[in-house]
Amino acid sequence: MKVAIVTKINCKSCINIARIIISALPSDWDIIYEKSLARAIKKPGLEINEINADIIIVIGGDGTILRTAQFAHGNILGINVGGLGFLSEIEIGNIEASILKLIRNEYTIIEYMGLDVYVNGVYSGKAINDAVIHTDKVSKIRKFRLYENNYFIETTSADGVIVATPIGSTSYSFSAGGPILMPNLNGIVVSYIAPVGFRSRSIVFSEKTDLKIAIVGERSLLTIDGQIEKKLSKNDVVNIRVSENGARFISMYTNFYEKLREKLIKDVVN
Repeated sequence: MKVAIVTKINCKSCINIARIIISALPSDWDIIYEKSLARAIKKPGLEINEINADIIIVIGGDGTILRTAQFAHGNILGINVGGLGFLSEIEIGNIEASILKLIRNEYTIIEYMGLDVYVNGVYSGKAINDAVIHTDKVSKIRKFRLYENNYFIETTSADGVIVATPIGSTSYSFSAGGPILMPNLNGIVVSYIAPVGFRSRSIVFSEKTDLKIAIVGERSLLTIDGQIEKKLSKNDVVNIRVSENGARFISMYTNFYEKLREKLIKDVVN
């Protein structure tokens, strides 16, 4: 079994957790380390885009997990350090028990849908959570022209537009008032950030949709999973469609609703 360990950059507590995990893993498992962790524990390491493993244990928050999903190859197991951590499966208090489950193969693997993003026909990256087009200046709105399979839908003035996967529908899109999609429902959610007027609501498209968003007016900024940024100019066109390959995550929850209650609903109620 080949296991890679990735930690949030400049996180001392993450390094300490990594040491605990390393000591708990079977001695016959092959362990590889992402370079920033490797430097801290004085081991040989790999750049994140060089990692290809059976299991990738990611210690940090959703941003670290998305960075790993963007560049590394393997089944991801997230350990939450800090925030909400919806993409994580393990909290700090149950690391030892969860690693034991991992060793015993007491988990399932879920493949999350991804989105391929193109700007003016050029591939820009893959989104596991969302692709967001937003203003590049504070307090400035932009106009976005939305098409489905080249059919014009609407022009909307807003601070931005979010195109989310099902797992991404629990993140920024949810905060913008969008619906939550089940992970096995391969739909695409389009939600606007602070739209002008009351007619602009989220729209759910099928996985066969080729979305096109034309930038009307001034410059904007495209962000893919919070990891990749690209400046957009007037009349630039962003195309988004379902990727052939998504990302595989290790799950230790009984079902999606259990995770939803634990991560989102409880957080809202509290």
